[in-house]
Amino acid sequence: MNQLARFLLLLALLISTKTRVVAALRDPLDRPNFVLFFVDDLGYGDLGFTGHPTTSTPNIDRLAWNGKTLTTWYSGCALCSCSRAALMTGRQYPRTGIRQVLGTVDDLGLPLEEVTIAEQLKKVNYTTGIVGKWHLGQRLAYLPGNQGFDYYLGIPYSDDMGNGKQTSCPGNKAEDPTEPVQEHLKGKPIPPPDGDYAAWYLPLLYQEHNKTRIIEQPLDLTKLAQKYNRFATKFIEDNKDEPFFLYFPFNHVHTTSGNNDKWDTMPNRQFASCELKNRTKRGAFGDALAEVDWMIGNVYETLQRLGLEENTMILWTSDNGPATPRRFDAGSYGIFSGEYAGYPWTGKASTWEGGIRMPAFAHWKGQIQPFSRSSQTISSMDVFPTFSHLAGVPLPSGIVLDGRDMADILLQENGQSRHDFLFFYGFCNGHWPRTGVTAVRHGPYKAHFCTSPGLGAGHESMTVHYNKYPLLFNVEEDPSETFPICDGNTLPENDPDARAAIERILRAYAMEKATFEYGKIPPLPPGPGEGKGHYGVCCNRSTNCSCESLWDDNFQSRLFTVGSEEHHARYHEYLGEENHMKRAT
Repeated sequence: MNQLARFLLLLALLISTKTRVVAALRDPLDRPNFVLFFVDDLGYGDLGFTGHPTTSTPNIDRLAWNGKTLTTWYSGCALCSCSRAALMTGRQYPRTGIRQVLGTVDDLGLPLEEVTIAEQLKKVNYTTGIVGKWHLGQRLAYLPGNQGFDYYLGIPYSDDMGNGKQTSCPGNKAEDPTEPVQEHLKGKPIPPPDGDYAAWYLPLLYQEHNKTRIIEQPLDLTKLAQKYNRFATKFIEDNKDEPFFLYFPFNHVHTTSGNNDKWDTMPNRQFASCELKNRTKRGAFGDALAEVDWMIGNVYETLQRLGLEENTMILWTSDNGPATPRRFDAGSYGIFSGEYAGYPWTGKASTWEGGIRMPAFAHWKGQIQPFSRSSQTISSMDVFPTFSHLAGVPLPSGIVLDGRDMADILLQENGQSRHDFLFFYGFCNGHWPRTGVTAVRHGPYKAHFCTSPGLGAGHESMTVHYNKYPLLFNVEEDPSETFPICDGNTLPENDPDARAAIERILRAYAMEKATFEYGKIPPLPPGPGEGKGHYGVCCNRSTNCSCESLWDDNFQSRLFTVGSEEHHARYHEYLGEENHMKRAT
C-alpha cells in the first residue's frame, strides 16, 4: 500500500469514528459529564430491578444492573419543591426557606443566594441543561436560567397544577373515559383569589441563557415525552466535546388533574404518548413509567453512540414516595410499608420509609463496578458535594452543607457513608410550615420523634409525638417498620446496643434542634409585568393564558439545534432581539 493510500485509509477511519476519538482523548476523571435522572412520585417498589412483577422498565433495569444499586437512598424531603431544594443545594430544605410545595402563582422561589449544582459546575465551565419539572419558583427570577442552567425545556411545576391537553390517539374513541380529550377545555377551574388566570393552563417553557419563551399553553401532554426526548438527546449531541450536566427531573409519573378535581376517584390520571398507551400490564401508570424508561434508553443510546459512556456518570432516583391515596394511578412503596403505623398513607408527605426512601442507582462505565450494590446511607443532598468533588470544584464557603461526598460509596467496593446522623425534616405539626425534625437515620436504626400520615390522609388525630424516647426500628432487619425496638415509652431492656443508640440519638437530636437555622426567602420586587395577580406563567393575559402552540416543524427544527451558533442567533432573532448575547465560552 503506497503512502497516499495509507493516508486516505487513516483519514476515513478518523472521520468514521471522530466522536469516539474525541472522547478517548479525554480522561474520564477530568470533569466527567453528569446525567441526573429524577423521577416524580415514584416508589421503591415500582421498578423491575427492585422487584415489581409487571412493570416494564428494561432500560432502567439494564443501567441499574450494569452499575451500582443504592438500596438506602433517602430523599431530602417527602414533597416536591422541598426535595428539589435539598437536591439542588445539598442543604436541608428548611435552610433554604423552601418549606412547602410552591404553587402556580406564588411570588416565592429558591433564593438566588443559594448555590445550585448547576452554578457550582459552571465555575469549571460545564454546559448545563435541564429538561422537565423545575418546581422551585415559576417567576422569571426563580426559573432555571437564573439558577445556573444554560438551557431549559419543561413545565415549571407539577403536571396536576393546571390543565393540559391529551389529544386522541389513532384507534381510540375520544369519548372513552379512559382516554380523556381536553383539546376544548370545559368546566374551567376557578382562578385563585388573586385572580391570576395563569393557574388555568399548564405552560411549556423554553430558556436559553436566561431568555424565556412560552412555547405552549396549554401544553399537549400526549406529545410531551417526544419533546423532552429530542431536547435531551440533542443537548448531549451538541455538547459532546466539553463537560456537561444534564438534569432530567421528569414530570412523569406524577398524576395529572385535568378539569375534574376529584382525583381520588377518577381513573387513569396519568399520561403517555400514543405509542405507549395501553401497552403495559400495569395500566396507565405502567404506560407512563414505560415512557420514562423509553426516554432514559434514548439518552443512554446517545451517550453510547457518541462514545461518552466512560466520561459520564449517571445517577437515577426519585423525589419522594408515591401518592398512595391515588390508588392505581400512583406508584408503590414496595416493602417500605410502615406496617406499625396502622394506616395506608405512609408514602408521599410522610417520613416513614415509604415516603423518603427511594430506588436509586449509579452507572459509570469503567469506574463503577457492574452488578454491584451498596446499603450505605445516602441522601439526595449528597449529589452536590459529590459532583463538586468529581468535577474538581471547591465547595462554597460560608454556608452549611448537609450533604456528604459519596464518591467512595459509588467508586469503591466498600465505601462508607459519611452520615453518622441523617435527619429528616417533615410534616407533623399539623399546619404550614411543618418543618420540624421528625426522624433520623443512625447506623442500622431509624428513630421517629413524631409520626403522621402522608398525603391525602387528613387525620390530625393520627399524628403521634414521642416526647420521652423516640419510636425506634432497626430498618436493616425490619425495613417495613413493623416491629419497634422502642415504642417511645420504655427503653428496651434486653438490647444494650439499642439503648446506647437511643442515648446517642437523643444527644444528636438536641444538638440539631439547638443549632439549626431556618432560612427565609428574601422578597424580590416585581419584575416587568409582575405584581399581585400577575406572578403566574402566562402567554397572553388578554386570552386568559391560552395561546396557539408555537410547536410546529419549523420551530422544532430551529429549537433542536441547541448549542450551535446558528441556533443561538436564530433563537434571539425569533424573539425579536437585535443585540443578542454571545454564547458563553
